[in-house]
Amino acid sequence: MQLNKLAATLAAVGLAVPSLAMATNGMVMEAYGPIATGMGGAAMAYDNGTAALANNPATLGLMANGSRLDVMLGFVGPDVEPSMGLGKSRADAFYMPAIGYVKKQGKLAYGVGIYGQGGMGTEYASGDMAQVGVGRVIFPLAYSVNDRLNVGGSVDVVWGGMDLVADLNADGTKDINFKDDSDFTGKAKGYSLAAKLGFTYKLDDALTVGGVYQTAGNLPDLKGGGYRVEGFDMPAMLGLGLAWQANERLMVAADIKDVMWGSSMNTVTIYQNGMVVAPFTQDWDDQIVLSLGLAYQFSDAFTGRIGYNHGKNPIPDQNVNYLWPAIMEDHYTVGFGYAFSMQSELNFGLSYAPEVSVTGTGPTPPGGNGGMTIEHSQVNWQLMYSYTF
Repeated sequence: MQLNKLAATLAAVGLAVPSLAMATNGMVMEAYGPIATGMGGAAMAYDNGTAALANNPATLGLMANGSRLDVMLGFVGPDVEPSMGLGKSRADAFYMPAIGYVKKQGKLAYGVGIYGQGGMGTEYASGDMAQVGVGRVIFPLAYSVNDRLNVGGSVDVVWGGMDLVADLNADGTKDINFKDDSDFTGKAKGYSLAAKLGFTYKLDDALTVGGVYQTAGNLPDLKGGGYRVEGFDMPAMLGLGLAWQANERLMVAADIKDVMWGSSMNTVTIYQNGMVVAPFTQDWDDQIVLSLGLAYQFSDAFTGRIGYNHGKNPIPDQNVNYLWPAIMEDHYTVGFGYAFSMQSELNFGLSYAPEVSVTGTGPTPPGGNGGMTIEHSQVNWQLMYSYTF
């Protein structure tokens, strides 16, 4: 009964959780949860709390028996500036709360949580703006087959929202104009289901391997305000990772992920009252993301973390757009965990993405990006309080 009440509460909170953000491996976050953030995003093969719901649900099988409640706040701080007189984007601060609950009892672990998956956002003095966000209410289940093998999966309720205002012809008229003036939702919305399936396997006392497959978001057309957005979706993802407990204090982790943008971000078409307003050609490439991290336990209470994350910009230069410049590549991360007691813990992770610059090679404006240079850097952080009982 208590779990049912908690699930209902989380689902209700999900309606108010800000899901609009500027993500960093394309449109997905470089890391989910501050433990993984400090480790450069690596999270496939060790216990990283209820962030496993967004990473690899099989790692819930590595938890100790009992219940865990995580409450998290994430911040994404993009600094975007295109050329050609557009000026710097004023959308420079996005907050993303998340919450997760898991109970581990014997061989089974189960729970519920809400996590923002990612998105993009810009806003310019001209009034042109774009905010795209995707979030998930996640229901995980993990099973410990034996002392070495854990399997796990989840059913994810996915929601997407979009606001978009754009002068496509540079004539002072907003050819596309739909937004709901809220930081918490998008005017055009859509809902669907997705899933994850993962495992962890302990090769020996020190080395664990883990992996996960996440299905595509399968978002339907986003609709609202007389507009319909066709062709926007979140990608399938395949990940594999290692965690090596080098000694009692030092752990080393590494993940590699294939984010399959090529089958999800092709052409995004905007319709108004059934008529095509604009097709935005995307044709993103699949993205290989590498995450590396170290965690060192300085004392029983304090753990320090450091990491690195790299994913090549998936957007072809001819298609990069000032409205959604998801072009970040490198991330340098640090973090820490502090245990106040056996039950109470605080974790923090900080990510710095140095500036990248892309120059469009498509047709010349208006209607194209030829000659437009876009510069983009980020400072992001995640903070989580955990209570076990």
